[in-house]
Amino acid sequence: MNNNFYVFIENLKNTYDAGGVVMLPILLCGMIGFYFLYATWFRIGKDVFKKDIHKTIQNLREKLNNQSIESTLDYLNRQNGIVARELKYALNHAIKNPHDYNNYMEVRLIKTTRYMEQGTYIISVMATAAPLLGLLGTVTGMVSTFDAITLYGNQNPVLMADGISEALISTQSGLLVAFPLTLLKQRLDERIEYINQQLKLGKSVLDNLLPTATKIKNK
Repeated sequence: MNNNFYVFIENLKNTYDAGGVVMLPILLCGMIGFYFLYATWFRIGKDVFKKDIHKTIQNLREKLNNQSIESTLDYLNRQNGIVARELKYALNHAIKNPHDYNNYMEVRLIKTTRYMEQGTYIISVMATAAPLLGLLGTVTGMVSTFDAITLYGNQNPVLMADGISEALISTQSGLLVAFPLTLLKQRLDERIEYINQQLKLGKSVLDNLLPTATKIKNK
């Protein structure tokens, strides 16, 4: 490792020390928030980033219009992501237990939504807590500054600078944690809502086309 890396680490340590006692809880907020953010991304899969999820529904409709259940299942098996997976489960259940299909889909959609949203509220809590902790650091830093002024007057600018530095660094750190967490959480919520819409659309496609395809298959 070159000297620049060690200088960078030393600067981070100095910044952490200068931020005061609230730096540890701010750091923990960031670690917990990003952990649950990435865990949700990995749990949902590639559909978090896919731009063409709607093509899965289009291909599902086309294949069922051709009354080809086997090719539909084969297509869904070859796709990645939670939308294709849930539609595959739904199609398999509809073939094996057609009378219980509607109840299965209602329960499955609820469970899938909860599965995708699992732990996302913690991201919001951490994104809210981080700037509040930064504000607390601002208050404690200013209190330290006023204490230094009370004891030494304006004759010791070093002690005053320490308090002001603590106030500013803690506020900055809280915002640096909260800002990306808030933006990424908003993006994640939008994708979860979009995936839910696609799942409901896929259910409608199955409701409308699956009975016809099943009848032709049985003939």
